[in-house]
Amino acid sequence: MPTRVVPDDSHVRDLEVLIRSHHALIHVQTAEPERAATLVRWVADKLRLPYVSWAPGHGFTRADVPGYTVPDGKAASACLEHILSARGETVFHVHGFATLLTEPGHVHTLVQIAHRLAEHQGALVITEEELELPAALRRLVTRLKLSPPKQAEYYEFVRRLLRDLRTRMPVEVSMSSEEVSQLLSHLQGLTLFEVKKIVTRAIVEERRFDKQVIRQVANAKREIIERSGVLEYFATDERMSDIAGLDNLKAWLAQRKLAFTQPEQTRSYGLTPPRGLVLIGVQGCGKSLCAKAIAHEWQLPLIRLDPSTLYQKFFGETEKNLKRAIETAESMAPIVLWIDEMEKAFGQGDDNDSGTSQRIFGTFLSWMQEKKDGVFVVATSNDIERLPPELVRKGRFDEIFFVDLPSADTRARIFALHLARRSRDPNDFDVAALAEQSQGFSGSEIEQVVISSLYACFASKKKLTTGVVLEEIRRTVPLSITAAEKIQTLRAWAKPRTVSAG
Repeated sequence: MPTRVVPDDSHVRDLEVLIRSHHALIHVQTAEPERAATLVRWVADKLRLPYVSWAPGHGFTRADVPGYTVPDGKAASACLEHILSARGETVFHVHGFATLLTEPGHVHTLVQIAHRLAEHQGALVITEEELELPAALRRLVTRLKLSPPKQAEYYEFVRRLLRDLRTRMPVEVSMSSEEVSQLLSHLQGLTLFEVKKIVTRAIVEERRFDKQVIRQVANAKREIIERSGVLEYFATDERMSDIAGLDNLKAWLAQRKLAFTQPEQTRSYGLTPPRGLVLIGVQGCGKSLCAKAIAHEWQLPLIRLDPSTLYQKFFGETEKNLKRAIETAESMAPIVLWIDEMEKAFGQGDDNDSGTSQRIFGTFLSWMQEKKDGVFVVATSNDIERLPPELVRKGRFDEIFFVDLPSADTRARIFALHLARRSRDPNDFDVAALAEQSQGFSGSEIEQVVISSLYACFASKKKLTTGVVLEEIRRTVPLSITAAEKIQTLRAWAKPRTVSAG
């Protein structure tokens, strides 16, 4: 394959150690058989061992012997008998074995192969994404999980792919170094086969390799992520400058951007990359907007975990959904993982949920404690009474911020932002008066006041004025009045436990 690249050093080292230490049966867990084949063959060559591969319907192939054949070698039973009878030290690599492990005869032969190969420096490497092992094989099989490609591997793969395509057609290349970095971030988590399909299609259609490729990659990645059924991919345009106030939060994030996006330099400096933060506060005050702005400012994909998609009625399915969401998020790293209204996922469950809430809560806490670099969690919550105390204690997240109702100055800036966004000059309005009269309003309520005022003026064919907006303010009953007791309770809880985002 012309676009094959050198496998990751850590994978080469791990597989080499296993074969050298006589691990006879090795399961390489991956959805990329071609990438696994490159790895296994590379290690076999490094160890100077023959490399023999087998796949259902294709039979045996030996890299150093053209026309290598085995009688009836396409059959699984003949494949196993040939491996069992082979003499000498050899690395056998097979794909498509998952369904064969249900037959006792095949399992028995694999046990014999394990004992035979353990006497030599050889191995039978099985490539499957998932492999249910019968009891007789569980102690004999060593699993090696093939992690997603790193940015250097993506870069080399795309470079070679582009080079190969340019030998067959004219391709105009126009991509800045910053755009290349964005492309590599968006590719993270995709298999090399998926990368090849997406990039090749983009180039063939346009005969160009430019920033439009990034958009097409993002669209393809959205489909792949949402196929999991528990995660949602967000394209973000929001900037921190679109958010009025929250100066403490903005400063905190600015200090940690470099630490997250350059983890190796961070560790060499004696720090660990930030893991995430919690935004607790009044509904409609910009918590969700912050999650989107963080992803945009840090030039990272934003993936949202919707708690409502986790819970299933069948026993064990909810836990599987969370684990699948975590695995998908880690495979796509570096990303921002937005857990919206986390109390709905990890809140205190009632007595009728059979302990599901406690189990997925425990799974999440364990992951937060041990999770790899590259996933920055932004968790939001409107109802702290439902959150277990263990979740919001210091150490689980890097910081817990409280987002309160905006001050008068911040309200004035919010009015100015929403008026300007709708092609109105804020200087034509008395935003100070609007801010004064909208005390207790959240940012989303101020936005709705502006929108409702515009609808009223559009219907009556009048010009939007400060008076129209003030009238709409007087007609609006904000959440700070309808839920006053709840907001006071929230403030009382947050004061000694959180940092003000403002």
